[in-house]
Amino acid sequence: MSVYHCSCGFGADTAEDYADHLGLAFDPDDDLGPDGTAHAEVSHDGPPRHLCACGYAAQDSPDFNDHLLLAVLPANAIGLDGARHVPVDTATPHSWYAHNPGTGEA
Repeated sequence: MSVYHCSCGFGADTAEDYADHLGLAFDPDDDLGPDGTAHAEVSHDGPPRHLCACGYAAQDSPDFNDHLLLAVLPANAIGLDGARHVPVDTATPHSWYAHNPGTGEA
């Protein structure tokens, strides 16, 4: 039985798999977030390791991936497929799957 469940019926055994599911559900083709701001990695020389078109900078991939995911989540949690994507357990915060920079764990 899966540990993480989405309201659309998707089940995942790890937080990373659930985050990947949300990425697929919300990642717009035009890289624009709900506020109209572009969110995509841009090519650049030197630090930081990752730089977003919006100006967000991160040294590690999990932090940058979390930024990209959280930036495209609409307030109503309706994905590109027209379905709502939220954790089934309503006691779980919507950002529970995000990387914890303090510990390096999900």
